[in-house]
Amino acid sequence: MILPYLSPISRTRSVLYQFGGYCHTRTCSDGQFYEMQNLSAREVPLLCPRRQRGKIRQFSSPNGVFGRDKLCWVDGTDFYYNGFRVGTVSNTEKQFVGMGAYLLIWPDKKYYNIQTGEFGDLGASFTTTGSTVGFILSKADGTVYEGYTTGAEAPSSPENGTLWLDTSQTPNILKEYSSATQSWVEIASTFVKISFGNLGKLFKQYDGVTVSGCTGIAEGINGSHIIQSCADDWIVVPGILDSSYNQSEPVTVSREIPDMDFLTESENRIWGCSSKNHEIYACKLGDPTNWNCFEGISTDSYAATIGSDGDFTGACTHLGYVLFFKEDMIHKVYGTRPANFQITNSPVRGVKKGSERSLVIVNETLYYHSRNGICAYDGSLPVSISAALGNGSYQNARAGTVGDSYYISMQKPDGGWDLFVYDEASGLWHREDDTQVKWFARVGGELYFIAGDNALYTVNGSTSLYEGDEGSLGETEDPVQWFCETGDMGGGLHEYLAGLQFCFQLAAGSSVTVRLQYDGGEWEEIAQVTCSEKRVFTLPVIPKRCVFLRIRLEGTGEMQLYSIAKTTESATELPISKM
Repeated sequence: MILPYLSPISRTRSVLYQFGGYCHTRTCSDGQFYEMQNLSAREVPLLCPRRQRGKIRQFSSPNGVFGRDKLCWVDGTDFYYNGFRVGTVSNTEKQFVGMGAYLLIWPDKKYYNIQTGEFGDLGASFTTTGSTVGFILSKADGTVYEGYTTGAEAPSSPENGTLWLDTSQTPNILKEYSSATQSWVEIASTFVKISFGNLGKLFKQYDGVTVSGCTGIAEGINGSHIIQSCADDWIVVPGILDSSYNQSEPVTVSREIPDMDFLTESENRIWGCSSKNHEIYACKLGDPTNWNCFEGISTDSYAATIGSDGDFTGACTHLGYVLFFKEDMIHKVYGTRPANFQITNSPVRGVKKGSERSLVIVNETLYYHSRNGICAYDGSLPVSISAALGNGSYQNARAGTVGDSYYISMQKPDGGWDLFVYDEASGLWHREDDTQVKWFARVGGELYFIAGDNALYTVNGSTSLYEGDEGSLGETEDPVQWFCETGDMGGGLHEYLAGLQFCFQLAAGSSVTVRLQYDGGEWEEIAQVTCSEKRVFTLPVIPKRCVFLRIRLEGTGEMQLYSIAKTTESATELPISKM
């Protein structure tokens, strides 16, 4: 008699030693996690929670934070540097940009000198009141021309050095007699000295200013000029007069700063752009107080009109080039001085409107939020890196960096927020939590951020940096609560998971709970481990037979997941007859 027998069940075992971070897509593979909270790539290829954050300060009305060698911020109308209140600004959201010792604050158009402690306005304006304003022909250094003759005919019997203001042509020409050549020689450049008490205190030599309010024979002085010299009570600007002149009407001299939407620093210049005017600007070389100096020299200011459609959405400096972004365009500035500045247009994915704070350079790569996800830009073409985040639409992205990590907080369509971290070294994404970040700022090896609760936090747990620590909280958050959830695991109808084994390490006081979900049902708790001292656990689990299985690990405190071993068995149990 020949007895039938069952074929041996095929059994395979595989071990996941490397974990692939967050992947919120249908293609989420073994080792990746469809959902997660508060996990990080800091111990790749292991899986572990993020570090506990530090809480430094609670603001009442934060308007911005910025990092250089020290941390600075604006709370309401108070501007702080290194923890000390050093100035007053308007109660609006700020942009900061650094240039040498200067820290510029926008849209207030103010500056703070981190070396001298000086705080003030970039622009300046002075209007005369109450007394007469004097105008007189002078040299560039303010020396007044004395005893010149005015008329359409040259003076008779002139001596060497005699001055004659020739009014026979317009504009009038100042000439000096040369006995050596027995001819009148034109003085190519003439200047007007404008005098009034304290007129020159707000200005300096070679400032680009606008003069208005001049009347009578001085009316031609109205307009833009470069100050040739100045003292407390006078300034000298290019111009010419028939004679000295006084007026009682007020005269205004102003050093104007253009309104700009976004700013960046490059090659000792501040660059900015205006959507309203469709223009790009650069300040005078090394001088952020001057934007209207156009003398045809290498240190001049710069301005150019941009013809592309749409509003500007961001600006930054990358690999030595100034970049201005629109949603579907990148404008790149080439050149070293105004004479050879060129602006090119690249019709590629730019920065999404409202996500200008997502522009961050990690190592040498620029990252930003576009209308089609997160892009990495190396200077050639932007490349999308956010496929793992799924098909969700985000807006109002704000980003920061420390080490190889790119932190980005983005708003979801329902109004909620997600805080993601991209690790450039491994190429992995991890989701931390639903923190709304308003501003990021890095100082040294720490990344600071102001969250939606108006508090200042650190991602690596630092609790103080600045010297003026009045109001410092110095708190460290409670042990991190975390979870991760895999995608569908299993072989469908052909094979099933017959066994799981988890290997992880827990710190003292930490805990882990293992839950399984069978074929889309309710989560079932399988095991829970709480550790009183640091140790490694090997936890075997035998799941129910199902088509698809999901694993959820959740816990509190420090944990390192070393591996997940899977035992898979064939689903067939058909008997085979043997003759």
